[in-house]
Amino acid sequence: MSEKPSVEAYLNNIQDGHFKAYKCVDCGMVIAPPSGSCYGCGSSNMSWTEVSGKGKLIAFTVIHIAPDEFAEEVPYYVAIVELAEGTRVSARLLGYDPLKPEDVKIGIDVKLDYEMGKSGRNYLAFRPI
Repeated sequence: MSEKPSVEAYLNNIQDGHFKAYKCVDCGMVIAPPSGSCYGCGSSNMSWTEVSGKGKLIAFTVIHIAPDEFAEEVPYYVAIVELAEGTRVSARLLGYDPLKPEDVKIGIDVKLDYEMGKSGRNYLAFRPI
């Protein structure tokens, strides 16, 4: 393994604007956020891998009431994106007015982006292609 999987390392990569996932060396399954073992074969032989940044919008919601840490950012979208590599991630959805969710269509192609929150944190995000 290149390093022990951790959500902390995953989040640090996002903060640096370099989203990566884990890949099982034994079966090739891509996993994000990282886990200590492969969802496909159970192996713990994992390494970091680059991802294409392309995916499809699977689901979304608009957050109107958020925990204190995100309260100043409402309303905003949270989406589930299935990456071209097969894993699904939660991220912000950009490019749409959060007060018009009817404009968002499930199944659209999206690409990797980032959003700098009011907290100064960088969030994993996707926008329509």
